[in-house]
Amino acid sequence: MPEWSQPVPAAVRREQVVSIIERQGFARVAELSRLLSISEVTVRADLDYLAEANVIQRVHGGAIAGIRSTAQVPDYELALTRAITEKRRIGYAAAALIESEMAVLLDAGTTTLAIARALLTRDDLRGVVVFTNSLTIALELGVAEHLTTVVTGGTVRHKQRSLVDPLGDMFVGSVHGDLCFIGCNGVSTAGFTNSSLPDVTMKRRFLDAAERRIIVADSSKIGKSQVIRIAPLDRADLLITGTEAPEPHVDALRESGLQVEVV
Repeated sequence: MPEWSQPVPAAVRREQVVSIIERQGFARVAELSRLLSISEVTVRADLDYLAEANVIQRVHGGAIAGIRSTAQVPDYELALTRAITEKRRIGYAAAALIESEMAVLLDAGTTTLAIARALLTRDDLRGVVVFTNSLTIALELGVAEHLTTVVTGGTVRHKQRSLVDPLGDMFVGSVHGDLCFIGCNGVSTAGFTNSSLPDVTMKRRFLDAAERRIIVADSSKIGKSQVIRIAPLDRADLLITGTEAPEPHVDALRESGLQVEVV
């Protein structure tokens, strides 16, 4: 029986396809079929899907990298295609920290979305209330009978599917959470940083509202710094990232006093 008869989740498989194309610059259909042990029919379907989403560029016989552009692809949709398996691991590690009767603040973002999806599998939990400014997370968690989901309110920021000021501050200021999970675009010894001021303002409020503050960031964010600082390293109790994170940067963060869990 050929290897490609074994089912592989489409999202994981497409992430692998994108990774190979970006690393090499160009990949042929036959080469992707061999490297990933999938049929050429499946490869072509995946390439067509990724090309339609403007993640790669389809060419005769294969695909090339370099087509990604935030002008062509919404930020949130683009982020959903990156580090899928790593974010899933981070999500499960973060969700494991949640206990029954906790109040949890869940920031908007694709890594925090992975936490929400992992939380849906925790049918052992009772009495958990999740506060979020993410419309996507609210819709996903809203189907769970064992969770109570509360949306913060505010103004819709459509690119991130999040709720921000004005009015975003009115609700968060009255909430006291046991845990908060915050995503960001950069983690370095200079602190936790992001590229959008409206999102940063909400992230700071979430940090202020929780007893324990946890930053979740995939490996591409580690060692990077963006234009707006969310908070210094000592404002967080824990950083959860993936094993793909550059070891020298992880070591530097730990030497700065930040607790880091690599999953």
